[in-house]
Amino acid sequence: MSGNMQQDVTKVVGTGAERRELRQIDGRVERPNLIYQQQNTMNEVLKLDHATIVLVEDDPLSRESLTRLLESEGANVVAVADAEEGVEAAMRVSPDAVVCDLELPAMDGFYLIQRIRDHEIRGDRAPSVAVALTGHTDDAYRLRSIGEGFQHFMTKPARPDDLVTLLHDAIEARAAG
Repeated sequence: MSGNMQQDVTKVVGTGAERRELRQIDGRVERPNLIYQQQNTMNEVLKLDHATIVLVEDDPLSRESLTRLLESEGANVVAVADAEEGVEAAMRVSPDAVVCDLELPAMDGFYLIQRIRDHEIRGDRAPSVAVALTGHTDDAYRLRSIGEGFQHFMTKPARPDDLVTLLHDAIEARAAG
């Protein structure tokens, strides 16, 4: 073998947005290059592509993780911490969906959905998909949330795939008419 031959080894580490390609030539690690999600997005469809979602969650960590989840699926997310801000955001952006914690400071999620539904009726707008999130598992909360104007109910912690699939299917059904 000639002394001029280089050994070129490429190793992919990480997944998704954190995926990196490490290239090693003759034992030296070259500067890591990001492999953008182009390969993945060519094969995967973003389930919430261009959907506008108002997220109302008072817990900062939950709000941030849910925002990241929904944005990773292509949604435009307006994330707020309380019911009044949620009502204002929904009136401002006319979202495809509202995801709301029921237990909020000052005014609860039931108040929020009543205000949003009233605004939609007065403005002759199609109702946004509304998903209630709560730590309560009893039927009374589920039945009350449906009765107050939410179409869907999920207990916390919401399973990411279930939430995304629910939103995708409900938004598609809303768009179909």
